Amino acid sequence: MESPVLQSAFSRPLLDWYAANRRKLPWRDGKDPYAVFVSEVMLQQTQVRAVLPYYARWMRRFPTVEALARASEEEVLKEWEGLGYYRRARLLHAAARMVASEFGGRFPSDPEEIASLPGVGPYTLAAVASIAFGKALAAVDGNVIRVVTRWFGIRGVPSRRPARPKILEAVQRLLPSEAPGDFNQAVMELGATVCLPRRPCCLLCPIRKGCVASTKGIQSELPEAAPSKAAVRQFEYAGLVMREGKVLLCRRGDGGRMERLWQFPSVILAKESKRWTGRWKARYGEMKGAELLAVLNYSVTHYRIRLEIYRIEGFQRYKLPSARWTPIAEAPKLAFTAAHRKLADRFLVLT
Repeated sequence: MESPVLQSAFSRPLLDWYAANRRKLPWRDGKDPYAVFVSEVMLQQTQVRAVLPYYARWMRRFPTVEALARASEEEVLKEWEGLGYYRRARLLHAAARMVASEFGGRFPSDPEEIASLPGVGPYTLAAVASIAFGKALAAVDGNVIRVVTRWFGIRGVPSRRPARPKILEAVQRLLPSEAPGDFNQAVMELGATVCLPRRPCCLLCPIRKGCVASTKGIQSELPEAAPSKAAVRQFEYAGLVMREGKVLLCRRGDGGRMERLWQFPSVILAKESKRWTGRWKARYGEMKGAELLAVLNYSVTHYRIRLEIYRIEGFQRYKLPSARWTPIAEAPKLAFTAAHRKLADRFLVLT
């Protein structure tokens, strides 16, 4: 239930600020629910500046929900390549197919029907329903959590009790019955541009007068962070195997962040080892030798991975059903993991 006091101190000045200062973003042109849905899925755990070129390319390739529904998974993953968290792309694709098959290609406006779409959780539901259809649902993402915990001075890790229910209750009290979509975007905009994780620009904040964290000087303490996982080192050894204009590639299996993406045949070890060839041969096939071509360091969540790629000599056969000989000319059309895409761009050059 909205509070008149909070509306006066928080919601109204925030909406006025948003009207004057909001960024011009392509998904804010009109209220096309499909465009809003695509943008919200892309923006999950990804910053706006990274999303912008992907969003533009995606909407050119799949301008309507029907166009996305007709696409193959390979086409969808290729357009998403490099944005990360590929499960989002698969769920977006599945949702489009459900809209096409069960809702006649028309994006549903009823919150219960929106919630039935694959990959739609509480945040995405609230964002799409409020922005595209004016439903009074509070969208709570990381930016909103940061603004609300600081303004109310809420202690505790936001994803846990007792902080979590306090945050949800506070946001619901702040949510105005009119223009809930603008309000949700305004709070997110404030968190993304003013109430920053480090060095918040409090002097520019339209609601700083009532902010507990600003008053007490504890902005850097809120929101409280959960204990982070210790970094884990891994060592990946990949093979570049080519013959007669083709390259041996493998497709990752189901499950995990990079399921069904393509990569060079590789093995991952917990410790650096010169005996990696034994593991590689046991998995893929015999070889006579390996020449180091390049080293690449990359991270996936809390894993810190050193990737070495070798030119494999005297390769005789491959054992995995997920491996295939691919014409080098076709490799650019495939969706690779980010690290292996860098290797492909460097070494799979037509001559």
